[in-house]
Amino acid sequence: LGSLFVGFVQILRMITENIRPNRDGVLMCLQECIVCVQECIVGCVDKMSDIFNPWAFTYVGLYGYSFKEAGHNATELFKTRGWAKIINDDLIPNVLFMVSIVIGGVTGFFGQLIQENANFGFSSEHRPGLTSFLIGLCVGLVVSSVLLTIINSAERAVIVCFAGSPVEFHENHTEMSNEMREAWREVWPGCMDINDMKISYAMGDAGDSV
Repeated sequence: LGSLFVGFVQILRMITENIRPNRDGVLMCLQECIVCVQECIVGCVDKMSDIFNPWAFTYVGLYGYSFKEAGHNATELFKTRGWAKIINDDLIPNVLFMVSIVIGGVTGFFGQLIQENANFGFSSEHRPGLTSFLIGLCVGLVVSSVLLTIINSAERAVIVCFAGSPVEFHENHTEMSNEMREAWREVWPGCMDINDMKISYAMGDAGDSV
């Protein structure tokens, strides 16, 4: 049931980002009231997005929590790691959506091409080319969206596991762990401080036990 609200909450989050209040330079009483209303709206949407977020699906699949617990735990995990802004700026779904549109457009073009060469009766209207393009577009969008959703889910699973179990990842795949942490440091300096500390502490304990 919670999954039905994810898309709606994400849209609300995008809208409220444009009205997120800034108290700098607020002097008049009317401005103060407007800012209070904005803070109330943004705060409510932020609380909903802490629970109803796409990362909850990954947490449910990996750890078996309920949807509400999964959304809350995923949000707390990223806040603890200092990755909240990084996760909010996740551009991979947008890139995959653009790829899906391109695939749909190409499929629609081939549908129109087949219609012109084979003269299939896709429609009784006088625009069979447009009809064939729209059919190809819809087919391409649906098929590519299903396939690209798998890639998006895999990306989210990697990030959740990387955030939640950095020590285990480093112990079992040291070279890949070093490469990922180095790549993240280049893009987001300081984001690996907590992970590095946990790994160093775990490796130190392992060395002492030996």
